[in-house]
Amino acid sequence: MNKSVLVVDDEENLLVLLERILSKEGFVVKTASNAYQALDLVDQGSFDLAILDIKMFPVDGVVLLGEIKKRSPATHVVMITAYPTIDTRNECLKIGASTYLTKPIDIQELKSVVQNLAGV
Repeated sequence: MNKSVLVVDDEENLLVLLERILSKEGFVVKTASNAYQALDLVDQGSFDLAILDIKMFPVDGVVLLGEIKKRSPATHVVMITAYPTIDTRNECLKIGASTYLTKPIDIQELKSVVQNLAGV
């Protein structure tokens, strides 16, 4: 059975890019451009992994992380941001993120992280 990944980012180009890359790696990928769409998808079915941008409007990725972990505790979450800070990183890891990556995303690193977390 293929592993499922949810990608959430308000940057449409990045959503398309990550969907293509992860689909080619054999994952079933769903995308959302905001937290509300993401939570609707989480409520409809489970995901092995979620990739969340931190800086989104109106609900940021840190809040979304907390909601996903409440609704689907087994889902691994990778946080991504173009604005990394130690405080945000620590907060995300405390809430339950598996890891934290910075933009621009290193595609090889992302593939490796996703495969490891998804148990592929």
